[in-house]
Amino acid sequence: MLKNLIKFIIGFIFFLIIQFCKFFINIRIGKFPSSRIGPFITSVEILAARKKELNINSFDIWSHNKAEEPNKFLGKMVSREIKFISHYIFSFVEYFFNVLNIKEYKKTFFLIPYTRDTMNLFDKYSNFLKFNDDEIHYAKKILDKNKIDFSKKIVCLNVRDSAYLKDLFPGKHMSYHDRRDAEVNDYLDVIKYLVSKNYLVIRMGKKMKHEVNFNHENFIDYPFASFKEDFLDIYFGYVCNFTISTGSGWDSVPFCFRKPILYTNMSSISKIQLSSKRFMTTFKLAKNKKGDLMNIKELLLNDLKYISNIYSDNNNVFSDTNFVNNSPEELLEATKEFLNYIENYSLNPTQKRFQEKFFESYDPSLVKDIYGEQAHSKKIKGVISSTFLEKYEKNLF
Repeated sequence: MLKNLIKFIIGFIFFLIIQFCKFFINIRIGKFPSSRIGPFITSVEILAARKKELNINSFDIWSHNKAEEPNKFLGKMVSREIKFISHYIFSFVEYFFNVLNIKEYKKTFFLIPYTRDTMNLFDKYSNFLKFNDDEIHYAKKILDKNKIDFSKKIVCLNVRDSAYLKDLFPGKHMSYHDRRDAEVNDYLDVIKYLVSKNYLVIRMGKKMKHEVNFNHENFIDYPFASFKEDFLDIYFGYVCNFTISTGSGWDSVPFCFRKPILYTNMSSISKIQLSSKRFMTTFKLAKNKKGDLMNIKELLLNDLKYISNIYSDNNNVFSDTNFVNNSPEELLEATKEFLNYIENYSLNPTQKRFQEKFFESYDPSLVKDIYGEQAHSKKIKGVISSTFLEKYEKNLF
């Protein structure tokens, strides 16, 4: 009882201090998403882009638990743009609001760390997070020491499996993420094709289940490399020419550095990236309990049902859903299509036809973020792989 009273009083004091400061400066406070790499980097870029676009002149302070940082170098980089305070300060002020039960005022008092580019700002503004000269020099030193030829075009390959979250949250139930997993060796044809075109392919990941069954001077299985470190986790996403990913946290790094991304094996069709012309997507098919492939509308509604139920104790919405991964052939065809597309970001007549057909069935306005706001941008720029849509045209539409 005494402990809670002290928390309330301290929260009230900090609330008064912040309110007093508002008479002199537009000060704002929020809780920064510190534990996962995706929100940790994306929130910075979206906050900065929104402030620039909306001409907001404010002094923002963010509650932050440094011990939770997913990447120590990224924490250093982010702290150059974000003003952090102890997470205890936020928790005290939040407790004060919760005791008084003033929910509506709480919504406007605290900053929201958005992670979706709903205003299409990433195509308008360049990245705000930067590597300084010393860091670039350090990167060159590491690469030279390990005989990595960065004169070649670089592709980062990010294929999710369950090893990282199991290591990060031991003992915690995380199996609801398993539908997002893919088998990295299904990407062997993609890797071989890219290295044959003299690309340097870097398979990304902090902790992965197993190595890729491939050796080549133009391929680096980075999760198992002796020189792996937090700095390079971010640097590779900064210098790559493009990324092929399955939609996991790390691809937020090239996303924020404005790199083209081919999203493959996306299991959550509601959260595909559509805000920038730099994105192309293929997604996992799904079968219902009868064994029939779901169409676009069914896939979207099924995914939205799952997301709304994801943290419930009786989450069994996917017990009758069988996901079908993209085949090696489909991945290779999507890669070739993507390479042609990013040369000038223009669509041929077949691609245009399938984009129109897809969005006749897919309603972006149905998708909300965790704050209940629209998750997709008003202007849809991202594209869906037409080679994939054409192959399954009879099933999906």
